[in-house]
Amino acid sequence: MTRTLPAVGGVIVLAVAVGCQGGAPTVFGYKLGADALYDCNIHTVYVPTFTNRAFQTGPYRGLELDLQRAVVREIGRRTRFKVVSDPERADTELQANVVGIDKSVLNRNLQNLIREADLVLSVDVLWRDLRSGEILSAPKRGRQPGPAGVPVIPGDAPPVFDPTNPTPPPPEVVQFAPPTRLVATGRELPELGESSTTAEQRAVNAMAIQIVSMMEKPW
Repeated sequence: MTRTLPAVGGVIVLAVAVGCQGGAPTVFGYKLGADALYDCNIHTVYVPTFTNRAFQTGPYRGLELDLQRAVVREIGRRTRFKVVSDPERADTELQANVVGIDKSVLNRNLQNLIREADLVLSVDVLWRDLRSGEILSAPKRGRQPGPAGVPVIPGDAPPVFDPTNPTPPPPEVVQFAPPTRLVATGRELPELGESSTTAEQRAVNAMAIQIVSMMEKPW
């Protein structure tokens, strides 16, 4: 009975080794690493400067630049995508717009000073395939093509078929997908040495994780 364990281990090692020959390592057909979560057909991402149309005060000015740096850093840490500066050499484009920076006070002390607060960060994200024009950040469910054909009104006679008329071109399918809104929060506890700056950094890091997680391929 003691000799069966090395045999089982050898089978597992063989399964992993066979999977490595095709690129990403696999175990019994299941991919390992970033290739299991992200589309292997996408290699490069263009990340233009993020925009900010939220009301900015004090330490929150320029928050969109901090968010862009955090997203680029998170893409390099978790995915195999390469961030490029030229959209002509990119497979996809990732746009983000900060739409809300709100501070919610949860608790105050006897001196009416903030004891606990949350910084709520709202961002609209749009991820687009530059090769096909497909909106990758749009939900896969509910996307329907536009209406095709000639509508028939009840009571009207159908149009007479004329074989000499040229065939009309197929209707153009226009895909409209609104940006995906993501919300992240950052905690602030002044009694523990935390400030608005640390709350902003927490919210930015949490938002970057959400944006890169949104780039995972659908199950």
